[in-house]
Amino acid sequence: MDTKEVTYVGVGRVGDFEERIGRVVRIGGVELAVFRTTEGEFFALENRSPGPRGGTLADGIVSGVVLFDPICDWRIGLRDGAVLAPDTGQVRAYPVRVRDGEVQIGYSAS
Repeated sequence: MDTKEVTYVGVGRVGDFEERIGRVVRIGGVELAVFRTTEGEFFALENRSPGPRGGTLADGIVSGVVLFDPICDWRIGLRDGAVLAPDTGQVRAYPVRVRDGEVQIGYSAS
């Protein structure tokens, strides 16, 4: 994502997000899965499994900075959306920041 044209949009308060459980939000017509790790980090991925059986990533389980997709049994890196196993691929990752207790996701309209 080109960070020069990123707009941040608030999607909730920190306390609205449970640790290790995905929450679905919509920004600009795109459905995203937002995750909070036990260390307090936030990540956002497009909420679509790259696996052959499809599914939503928000149903996944977070361990550290890895998401386990329970439908396809794939592992996906939360930092960059890279598929780690058993195949290769990519899920679009979005920048996330916390400002004054508000979780904000960056997106580009273009």
